[in-house]
Amino acid sequence: MKELDNKKRNKYITSMGKNIQFIKLEKEIKELIVGDERAEWLNFSKNEIIYGYDSYKKSLGIILKGKVSVRKDRTSNVLINTLGNGDIFGGAALFSKYDRFIGTLRAETDSDILFIPENLMEEIIVKSPESAVSYIKYLSESLMFLNNRLDVFTAGGAEERTLEYIRKNSRIDENGRTVADGMSMTELSEYLAVGRATLYRILDEFQRNGIIQRDGRKIYIEKEI
Repeated sequence: MKELDNKKRNKYITSMGKNIQFIKLEKEIKELIVGDERAEWLNFSKNEIIYGYDSYKKSLGIILKGKVSVRKDRTSNVLINTLGNGDIFGGAALFSKYDRFIGTLRAETDSDILFIPENLMEEIIVKSPESAVSYIKYLSESLMFLNNRLDVFTAGGAEERTLEYIRKNSRIDENGRTVADGMSMTELSEYLAVGRATLYRILDEFQRNGIIQRDGRKIYIEKEI
């Protein structure tokens, strides 16, 4: 972990309106974040632990560049989520009375992250009601994601978890087809806590039975499931 130099900071500052989605960046709010020494601009190398049970700061993290995995713990292969540019983490625990983080966040690539501490976030919310509303919406979406994640994880055996994932993550594409996409086979096997060989077998069986059609990372649903 190291601090970002001024050149990199300035680069991100010019695009902060795109990266910090939950904050309505009025000029005064942007200046508050940029000019406050409490905000931390940090770089994490690939495989470096960002948050863990014993390494947690009460700050909201915003990924400016990179890819971050969220796992059950440091040694677990169970993937909870994968975050990328513009994504946020730590929001649910930010105002908690507990000084620990449930889970582990690890940099999957070289990653630049802006940390906004609890007391600075309080000032932003007080000064900008729109930011407060957007922050509540972000928390609501996070809860919905965790509920869906729990549904998948408790669905039963490997086949049931795979079907539940497809159901929960499907959408209608531009051609009117129902599709679930976004993860590599390695990521999906970790997300479902299923071995890659088992996952390949399950998806191949679903395809033979006409339930799905695979195309790269996309899984098209051909029958109601």
